[in-house]
Amino acid sequence: MDKILIGGRALVALGSSRNTLDIDYLVDDKSTKETFIHKDGVDYYNANGSKFFKEIYKKEKANQIASPQSLLELKAYGWVQHSLNGNWKKVTDYKYDIKFLVQNCDVRELKIVQKYLSESEYEEVSKFIKSIKV
Repeated sequence: MDKILIGGRALVALGSSRNTLDIDYLVDDKSTKETFIHKDGVDYYNANGSKFFKEIYKKEKANQIASPQSLLELKAYGWVQHSLNGNWKKVTDYKYDIKFLVQNCDVRELKIVQKYLSESEYEEVSKFIKSIKV
C-alpha cells in the first residue's frame, strides 16, 4: 500500500523546528472505510474513508511526502476539527505548523479544504492564514 508522509514529521523534513514523535501517513486502504487507523504506533489517515483525504491522496499519490500546499490543506482541516473537539494542545501545534508553511514554503491560499468546511470554519482559518506575517 502506498503511503504519503503527512503531519509533523513531513514538516520537519521541510525544515520545521517543531519536533514530534507522531508518525502520520495518508493511505488509500481499500479494505476498510475507517477514516483513522492506528497500527504499531503509526497513524494512518485513510482516503477510502474520507472524501477530503481522497482528494488530497489523488493529488499526492506519486509523492513520498505531501507537498507544502497539501500539508496546508490538511493542517487547516485538522485545526478546525481539533478546535471543534476542544483539543487545544493540537490546535496550538497546528497553528505553529500553518505559520511555518506560510512563512517558509510560499503557500497562503486554501484550494481544496473549503469544500469540506462550513463557511464560518473556512473564514476563521483563512483569517488566521492571512494574519501571518511573512
